[in-house]
Amino acid sequence: MRFSLLSDEEILKELAHRIDRRRREKEISDADLVEKSGTNIATLKRFRANKGTISLTSFIRILRGLGELDALNALLESTQTFSPSQQIEKPLKKRIYKKKSKPSNFQWGDE
Repeated sequence: MRFSLLSDEEILKELAHRIDRRRREKEISDADLVEKSGTNIATLKRFRANKGTISLTSFIRILRGLGELDALNALLESTQTFSPSQQIEKPLKKRIYKKKSKPSNFQWGDE
C-alpha cells in the first residue's frame, strides 16, 4: 500500500488496522497490551476506532507492548556509515589569518 496516495485519516486507519492485526497474530489481549505498553484502554480503543488522534509517545508505547519497536528502524533508516575519523573533533584554530597574496614580479614590456 502506498501511503503517498492516502489521506492522513486513511493512513491512521491503516496503521491502526496493522497494529490490531499484529496484536491478534501474537494472541495478545487488549488488557495485556495495555499493561505491557503502559497506555490506557481508552487510548488503545481511540486509536483502533480512528476517533481522534493519539500522541506519538502512545504509539511508540503500543509498538513496545507488541514487541514491534524495532519496526521503526526501517521507517527512517540512517544512510550514514560510522567512521571513527569523523568522531574525532579537530581543534579549532585560535586565529585565522587573511592569506597574503605574493607580489608579482611580472611587468609588461620586460620581454
